[in-house]
Amino acid sequence: MKQALALSLSALAASLSFANSDTAYLLTSFRDNGDGLHLAYSYDARDWTDLDQVYLEPTVGSKLMRDPHILRTDDGTYHMVWTSGWSDLGIGYATSENLTDWSEQKYLPLMEDVEGANQCWAPEIYYDKKKKSFVIVWSTSVTDKRTGETNFRAYYSLTKNFETLSKPKILFDPGFDNIDTTILKQDDAFYAIFKETDDQGAKDYGSIYAAKAKKITGPYEVLDHVILKKEQAEGPTVVDTEDGVYVYFDYYTDHRYGARVSTDWETWKKPTDDIAFPEGQRHGSIFRAPESLVASLIREAASVAPAPALQGEFTADPAIRAFGDRYYIYPTSDRPYWNTKEFAVWSSPDLVEWKKENVFLDLREDISWANNKAWAPDCIERNGKYYFYFCGEHNIGVAVGDSPTGPFEDALDRPLIDNETIKTFSIDPYAFIDDDGQAYLYFGNGTPTVYRLNDDMISFDGEHVEFPLRDFREGIVVFKRNGKYYFMWSIDDARSPDYRVGWGVSDSPYGPVVSPDAEEDFIVLRQNGPAQGTAHHSIVNVPGTDRWYVAYHRHAVPGGGGYKRETCIVRMEFDDQGNILPMDPMQPAFEKGDVGEPITLAK
Repeated sequence: MKQALALSLSALAASLSFANSDTAYLLTSFRDNGDGLHLAYSYDARDWTDLDQVYLEPTVGSKLMRDPHILRTDDGTYHMVWTSGWSDLGIGYATSENLTDWSEQKYLPLMEDVEGANQCWAPEIYYDKKKKSFVIVWSTSVTDKRTGETNFRAYYSLTKNFETLSKPKILFDPGFDNIDTTILKQDDAFYAIFKETDDQGAKDYGSIYAAKAKKITGPYEVLDHVILKKEQAEGPTVVDTEDGVYVYFDYYTDHRYGARVSTDWETWKKPTDDIAFPEGQRHGSIFRAPESLVASLIREAASVAPAPALQGEFTADPAIRAFGDRYYIYPTSDRPYWNTKEFAVWSSPDLVEWKKENVFLDLREDISWANNKAWAPDCIERNGKYYFYFCGEHNIGVAVGDSPTGPFEDALDRPLIDNETIKTFSIDPYAFIDDDGQAYLYFGNGTPTVYRLNDDMISFDGEHVEFPLRDFREGIVVFKRNGKYYFMWSIDDARSPDYRVGWGVSDSPYGPVVSPDAEEDFIVLRQNGPAQGTAHHSIVNVPGTDRWYVAYHRHAVPGGGGYKRETCIVRMEFDDQGNILPMDPMQPAFEKGDVGEPITLAK
């Protein structure tokens, strides 16, 4: 279908590229019926992390804030417009220099003088440099009182100062009712993207279309290929990336976001990479912002909890070890929906300053039997060799290297533990070497399981042994102190805020394990305030001392969850009877300026 559009608009798209230093994206949205401005950030425009606060609460019109749209002008000012009420004949407007402090809100009465107008929805704001005017675009249905016919169309108004507004005019008319128009400039072409309205009663859902013009003022033609055909989705927003043009849309009854991507405006496909939006996300729009501003917003939002040990990435399931005169952490590198594929290692001389050494194992390139789900590793040293136990496709493998940072090579070219032949879910390996030199490999999700390792550390001595642990879910950790075997493990689901750590002791590496009866004594690490999902940990003993530390993950602050976590460290202490004392995730292991725990034994 090609249909001429009469489009009278002289505006620049909000998604025009900014300076090269502006490499971050921000996503506006609201929650529920319209509580206020929410922001999420991304560096690839696919994986979005909520900043987890309301940046502006509405005070004008019907005091709702829906469909917020932000334009950043060349002077660094952020101009925002929003739907202020379901039946308001105007919209809200405010400005900011930093997205935190906002001007006094204004109500712009766009359609109050238009007979038969019913509402002003989903406004967007652009700037026309030639006319030196802002252009406000929105959707309104107007009822013709003579015929009773109501049509939904896109309208626009020009303004230089947000005091005087030009008379509203129809922006374009594709010949059918439509809402939620957004505009993108790409190369020398302009694209209008809009939603055909739904007939809810008939369950006839409108498509999302694109139209193209050589000039912003048109004429436009609707492109032959629809972006999304006849689905219950609305609120398209568009972003141009190196990988193609992404159009996101709100499945408003399913409470989720979807996307299509294209490199030619003809073939629209579901993205092959996972996209992840904040829970509860509603009708957002995307704009670029300076990376420095985004970093400032993140720091401000994260200041409610102790800083994570590993900075700059989402990491989980940390295995912490001391090798030589350094500490090492081997974590899961979090990706949306746990679809992670590589392993990296961080090192520190003192548990305070951490450096990412390298990505040393990629399932897609280095492992023949797995390509995805690179989870929950561990590493241990024996006889000058380093044995790296890791998960891939719900199996456990082992790789060997000459250094804690690799390179590591798959020792078997097959899983060490095949999930099909073991009763428990074969994940979360943890290696332990006893005082007599006997090595063990613990693992399991659902059923705690252990193998005796042979001296080669890549084969087993006998069959596996299963043993009970109270409320066990996953993530076994075993260590020895004062002749007792300590067992610690994770309880609940990693996506739960109450993901937590329990413990017990035994006289044998096989159990039975005795845990404290009282819940307050049994659970030694759990959520507190903004620190949630605090579990899947490991422990390290400062060599030559009786000082112990726990590396664990929590849901990232801000905007984290079961797929976005960060690694933290807390000190672990014991009472006179050897009981592990509860640890507070809101208490950092080290204060600012502390020297930490340099390893002096090797010297």
